Amino acid sequence: MPDAPTVWPVENLSMPELCRTFEASLEAVGGETIVCHSKDEVAQCIEALLIELEAKRIGIANRKIVAETLVHVDCFRDGSPDFERFYAPDVADDVSPQEIATLDASIIGAEYLLADTGSAVVASTTAFDRMLCYLPPICCVVATERMLREHLPAVWPEICQRIQGETTGEGALRPATGALRPATSPDADPNVPIQHLGEFLIVTGPSRTADIEKILVMGVHGPKRLVVFVVAGT
Repeated sequence: MPDAPTVWPVENLSMPELCRTFEASLEAVGGETIVCHSKDEVAQCIEALLIELEAKRIGIANRKIVAETLVHVDCFRDGSPDFERFYAPDVADDVSPQEIATLDASIIGAEYLLADTGSAVVASTTAFDRMLCYLPPICCVVATERMLREHLPAVWPEICQRIQGETTGEGALRPATGALRPATSPDADPNVPIQHLGEFLIVTGPSRTADIEKILVMGVHGPKRLVVFVVAGT
């Protein structure tokens, strides 16, 4: 058989080019990108956004990048009265969709960012993880600049290796045979048990739908507002 044609070639864009492409792509579908210079700044921006939108009940994903970010502000620490926080249950699927639907906002962590579509690739291994992406009307995604990839084919080898569990020490990923680029994401969370029964969700902006009369409605099948916070320089 002849070699398969390269439909999405990897162009090895620079980091500034990836950032500009991602921001423009996400803006085109109604999402927002906020670039910060530290996780401390991200935490402050998330706090300010939730206060501005009068969000009180917050679902928080059990992700390393989320925990490392929110620790910088008092409002997300134990005993703080600012927000009512909801975390993943001890039993993975012991969660009620009706309860998650009452949340005002969610804070989740990305695994990768796809520049060509402005998408966040999110590891969603439990029902709680998945519903945080869909049900709260406001979704805040925490990511780092080094999570950026040009498109899905460029990151596919890394996703496959996560599913297969082919990891080396400290969560670094072994390069796949024939991979489009070395599969070395320092932000892969080794505490997330990626399995064949798990999922990766590709989140592209807020939910948008229209009926036969072409009347656009936001937030029917997912969040009404989606903001991706990107930590630059990491």
